[in-house]
Amino acid sequence: MSRLLRVELRRLWARQVTRWACVGVLALVALSGAATYLSAPPPSDQEVTAAEEAFAADQEQWEKDGEQQLADCEAAAEAEGLTAEDWGCGDMAPRIEWYLPPTQTFVPDEAQDAMLYGDPDVNAPDDATRAAVAEIQASVWSGWSGLASLDDLAVLLLLVALVVGVSFVTAEINSGSLGMWLTFEPRRQRVYWSKAVAAALGTVPLVLVGFALLVGASYAVYASYGTLGDLTGAVWLEVAAFTGRLVAAGAVLAALGVALGALLKHAAAAVGLVGVVAWACVAFAYSFGEAQRWLPTTALSAWLQGGYVFTTERCTPDADGVFECVPVDHVVTTAQGGLAVAALAVVVTLLAVLVFRRRDVG
Repeated sequence: MSRLLRVELRRLWARQVTRWACVGVLALVALSGAATYLSAPPPSDQEVTAAEEAFAADQEQWEKDGEQQLADCEAAAEAEGLTAEDWGCGDMAPRIEWYLPPTQTFVPDEAQDAMLYGDPDVNAPDDATRAAVAEIQASVWSGWSGLASLDDLAVLLLLVALVVGVSFVTAEINSGSLGMWLTFEPRRQRVYWSKAVAAALGTVPLVLVGFALLVGASYAVYASYGTLGDLTGAVWLEVAAFTGRLVAAGAVLAALGVALGALLKHAAAAVGLVGVVAWACVAFAYSFGEAQRWLPTTALSAWLQGGYVFTTERCTPDADGVFECVPVDHVVTTAQGGLAVAALAVVVTLLAVLVFRRRDVG
């Protein structure tokens, strides 16, 4: 088996598709770095000056009639049956950050996120779920930041691993070389598993180096702007943990690609099937209700991000018999997501092994 694995690894990296995948990853890194450089600059000197002038003018006006504005706000809150705090009366004084364009940082900035999106909504049915939702929403992979944007790009690296795995089998099936190879090594199960393991191991450098370059390029841009944010050792541990989960997911998807290639025999059909399933999961997720926790896209997101939050509606009748619907948050943990992805890959792989043992691949 080890001899077959070494042979398959050499064949994998000798293939033109694998080399083009490396080029694609480098292009993705270049485009990501350029997009970050153009979209994440801090406010210019002119913008800072204009903001300071506007703030000074409003601050002067606030000092003159701020007490009256506060009294009016409290009266309006009382008329609505709310407290002054709920009405926002305690946050009326001008602040300089209101006058500056939002500045994206490498690490999420709580103040920026609160200004752009408001406080996160937590509609959990119990305290444990509420705490889990708050933890996920406070992670470095949520909000508005350079790291959070890398989360979406990481999925493209997984797609590259999948395509490499699919093409590794379909090209040999359609060219007839796989049938010839089976005349030298007739034990089909050994051939299949050597290809699946080679695809899983062979795509690790693509995913690992690709994501490291994405993080490095993003870090370099924000460092040049001086907008890294509160970058601590704990943040780097989060990045390392995400990288490990990403590499594991890439290996699983590469093996899944081998299975789909063996089942469907055509790369376009296999990749197209994955695309249709992913699109359907995203487009119709809400209609699945609580069952969306079992969707492949949900499971993959939960595994990568260290947990995933999805929302459903719970409708109950009030005292008058009128139905009222309220949003309810649900959490899919990292372990649940990882197990679901692994289970899907195992089922498809076992089916592919059964088909590969009996199908004519000549």
